[in-house]
Amino acid sequence: MQQSFELSGVECMHCVERVKKALEPLAEKVEVTLSPAIAVLTVKEPVTLEAVNKALAAAGDYSAVALD
Repeated sequence: MQQSFELSGVECMHCVERVKKALEPLAEKVEVTLSPAIAVLTVKEPVTLEAVNKALAAAGDYSAVALD
């Protein structure tokens, strides 16, 4: 299953890499794009928005809203 999140605070490729690294423990596969700033997580079980935002906050000034 895939879950998509719109990201805030992602402004460069360095941000993309930081966000991807922060989200990798939550999913089997993580894809992050810069424009538009979106993360797509491939997971076995749904991941909560709270868990995503907690991981992003630990990586920097990033946040997400669910698109699904």
